[in-house]
Amino acid sequence: MSKAIKVRDLETVSASELPEQHNLPDSSIMVFKDLDTGRFYIQKKVARNNIKTLVDKYELVKVDGTIEVLPLDQDRCVQILNRLSAAELSFNACFVFHEDESDLPDALDWEKTEEEHAYTSTGIKFWRHHQQMEEFLWPQDGFPRNTVVSTHVSAEGMCNLRCPYCSVTYRDNHSRIPFDVVKKYVEDLMTRGLRAVILTGGGEPTLYPHFNELVQWIKYEKGLSVALITNGTTRQRIDPETLGCFSWIRVSINVFAGWEDKIGIDTEHLSPECVVGCSLVYTSEHQAGEEFEGDRPALLKKVSKVADNCGAQYIRVLPNCLLEQKQLIQQHIALQKVLDVFPDKRFFQQYKVHGTPNTSTCHQSYFRPYLSEEPSIIDGTPGTVFPCDSVVLNDSVTHFAEKYQLCKPGDILDYIDGNIAPNFDPREDCKGCVFTETVNMLDDYKSEGTNRFADFPDPLKHEEFV
Repeated sequence: MSKAIKVRDLETVSASELPEQHNLPDSSIMVFKDLDTGRFYIQKKVARNNIKTLVDKYELVKVDGTIEVLPLDQDRCVQILNRLSAAELSFNACFVFHEDESDLPDALDWEKTEEEHAYTSTGIKFWRHHQQMEEFLWPQDGFPRNTVVSTHVSAEGMCNLRCPYCSVTYRDNHSRIPFDVVKKYVEDLMTRGLRAVILTGGGEPTLYPHFNELVQWIKYEKGLSVALITNGTTRQRIDPETLGCFSWIRVSINVFAGWEDKIGIDTEHLSPECVVGCSLVYTSEHQAGEEFEGDRPALLKKVSKVADNCGAQYIRVLPNCLLEQKQLIQQHIALQKVLDVFPDKRFFQQYKVHGTPNTSTCHQSYFRPYLSEEPSIIDGTPGTVFPCDSVVLNDSVTHFAEKYQLCKPGDILDYIDGNIAPNFDPREDCKGCVFTETVNMLDDYKSEGTNRFADFPDPLKHEEFV
């Protein structure tokens, strides 16, 4: 984990020591040097709660694939600031260097596992929704387009954790969508085929003041499937009646003080059909912290115990998607070497790398739009619809750029029906897309009629959550 320490014992490095000029996109990034040790630190500061994240190490990936974690020096600080000035890499990715990148592929020959298809979005579940796919293929002007299958809803922007790989950590302001706005959004999408709602972040979903009421309303009054993505530290806020509503729960495991004892789910009141899983972001070595640096099996053993406390049937592991492509590839390779020999076979790796769709339209946004708590550029009120929850990966400063805003939640039907055009072109603006295969699959279906309906005649697990 990145260190978060006070800076009173450090001094700002003078301009004479770092002579190059840096036009940083984030003015809160500074360099410090320890007065006693002479070590360098790069700080990212957030005005909200005066968060200071200090990083004092960088990674050197060697030709043989091994990683050496080294203390920052003046030269590396200059290189990192140059990277940050270019605004081409995320904050985390700027601390990873390669001895030789020529041997690293841009992609891996990866065959998705049964667990990936069941518990993540791989695209195959679209072929179980004939009506939505046909309406997508042959839309009629002036008529509703019943293309929606599921939606992600992030009604709450506040979170009780500060994970270094999360975009929310570095936002200065947090918003919250009014309950009646969320309800109308869901009801509107039901008129276009909606079958399932995933409550996610943004912030921690259970901190939403109307969380229990919202879940029970979705499940019992509207008859929809509902799922939850949570950090598992606020289970006391979930009513027993609410626990019985979920089709699945995914607990995001994060390492912080006391994490092994604080993360969990009360399984007693879950529905027998509810599938609980855990998810772990396999952070970069310079963020791992002294406890786990260079000893990932030790981390995974502790994760296994936490997963037991959650009643988890699976444990998804994936690299930090804020890394750049070759760094992601390197992390996937290193991670698989660990999982191949790790005894707990609940672990599986989700293959996620960046791509660029071949189409000018983000087709999947018509099947599973994402309602975020981000304020609208139209009037500043909380609540904005985005094409997905991963557009932050297209921007090195890790926020939801305005160009990706599709509409306000009250206008979602106009977007679904084709009356509101998006303001971005995936070919130019989505070069960090982790859903490229799905978007291209839908484009092939739209333009050429290529389909796989015959490959999936039988129901799939959680098929309503595309």
